[in-house]
Amino acid sequence: MELPKNSIVIIILVLGLLAYGIIRPIVNDYSSAKQALIASKDAWFYVIFIYLIVYYDNIDLSALIKWVKWVSIYFTVCYCLFFVLPAIIPPVYFKGTHIRTFFPTYISLAIFLYLIEFKMSREKSFKILGIIVFLFLGLIFATHSALTVMTLFFAVLYLFAYDANLEFRKETVFKLLGVSVFAASLALIFINGLYDKIVDEINAVVYSEDLALQTRDLYNKFRWDAINKEKVFGYGYIHQSAKLMTQYKLGATNAFMERFTVIDSGYVDLLLKYGYLGTGIMLFTLCRYFMFGFFTKYKNHITLAMSFYLIQYLFINYTWSVYTFSHGIIPGGIAFYIIIMYQDYKVENEKNEAI
Repeated sequence: MELPKNSIVIIILVLGLLAYGIIRPIVNDYSSAKQALIASKDAWFYVIFIYLIVYYDNIDLSALIKWVKWVSIYFTVCYCLFFVLPAIIPPVYFKGTHIRTFFPTYISLAIFLYLIEFKMSREKSFKILGIIVFLFLGLIFATHSALTVMTLFFAVLYLFAYDANLEFRKETVFKLLGVSVFAASLALIFINGLYDKIVDEINAVVYSEDLALQTRDLYNKFRWDAINKEKVFGYGYIHQSAKLMTQYKLGATNAFMERFTVIDSGYVDLLLKYGYLGTGIMLFTLCRYFMFGFFTKYKNHITLAMSFYLIQYLFINYTWSVYTFSHGIIPGGIAFYIIIMYQDYKVENEKNEAI
């Protein structure tokens, strides 16, 4: 069976990470085989990469893209309804003071898919633009600020920094920077107390006075202690009831301190599982393929948009584990699959109905 070009390395990476994460804690007597397998449950979502690659010929890519778009609109409606009619929000999402679907990454992916459609359209559609704005509203209400800011930043770059022939427009970028600086200056001048508030926020981060960062540092202290003991190779997949955890588990009532796995500190989670060596190999390999849209050989409007979507993971992962949990792995796999399927697509052949 012939696999799509440039896909075999990702298959090897996924199988290698899974094998390493399960075998290492067993060999080093950190946990039992059963515990390691249970702890690996989130990593198995990476099999979506293998499935999409192996069965690429049997997958209706158009239907998959439509599903991403519609499910993202559904999540956005849920977020928006919370502020109008919270009583009709599905109970599984309702958390009393807020709602959580855990899937705003799909909304971000859908935004880039609609941006492709908008950018490739000969006649710019206000309907598509309206949907994009609506989805951004969903991102804002989802309260994952890092994802919202990164999506906005890379969406603007995709939309304005590249022309129809995918040439990088330096002048446009400088103009955007100029307008941004001018708008920020006006805001600082005319919005009362904004300057002082920003300075206070920066000082809080610099001097570790920010409550959110302080809390994260406190929760992660025992994790960093563990990382420092196994810097190079990490621990693999460690279950909370594993023998190793008796050395680190604090016996606290806080759920964030009961296990190694952590959803709010992506790089901490990676280092615990794979160490600096494994994390470096994983990120280097993924980024090389995720960034195909920036390589001249593979660049087109579709691969470029997906690369912009995937490159934001590097920044978001600091506060949200997108490389080790399903909310990042599955949409990331879909975006990568789109890149693989469109890597040979040429600009001169692009039409509005391409995606």
